[in-house]
Amino acid sequence: MKEKTFDIFVWIMTLILVGIIFFMPETLPMHWDYNWQVDGYGSRYYLFMLAFLPVVVYYGMSLLQRIDPRRKNLENRQKTYNIFRYGLTCFFICMAGFFYYLSLHPYANVKFLLLVLLGVVFIGMGNYMPRIPQNYFLGIKTPWTLSNEYVWKKTHRIGGYSWILIGMIMVICALLQVPYTFIIMIVLLVGDVIFMMIYSYLIYRRDNTKNIDSNRK
Repeated sequence: MKEKTFDIFVWIMTLILVGIIFFMPETLPMHWDYNWQVDGYGSRYYLFMLAFLPVVVYYGMSLLQRIDPRRKNLENRQKTYNIFRYGLTCFFICMAGFFYYLSLHPYANVKFLLLVLLGVVFIGMGNYMPRIPQNYFLGIKTPWTLSNEYVWKKTHRIGGYSWILIGMIMVICALLQVPYTFIIMIVLLVGDVIFMMIYSYLIYRRDNTKNIDSNRK
């Protein structure tokens, strides 16, 4: 897809999302607990943040690419970067629509749709994660991945698998209507962050040990 075409699409969707707000009730449900029960209300104008979030993500990622000290790496993998840029923008457009619907139908059973949407996003991003080049803004950024390209590649390969696995678990939880899915998601995501930190450090230490041994020889 050409960038200008996507520019037009993003602004059209943003205008639609903004316009819908003025036809909504003045006060809407704004917060749900872990059991998906409404526990907070607010003004409809809070939805402006959701309406403009896709635009912020879309142009924000473009800006971040330009100011990244390793932007040449991203330019060499421009297609991959655009997939994440377009994909995340579309995801936040879908999320805005999802929360619009949820605000008007606060007791609807939307957990299934949310989990499937998140699962598909994780699977998609996990599939392309190994293709992300070393940079400062997109990907798994630890002190060890940023300082060593080999560690970056190894970590993102494993990270891609873990994200695909998390996405599949989300979809399965949706299909089986597993209870306490919110808690399960938090545990999975926090566990993945910790695992990636430890894994990248171990790979970095192993690679450094090999380099030291080879230099001694």
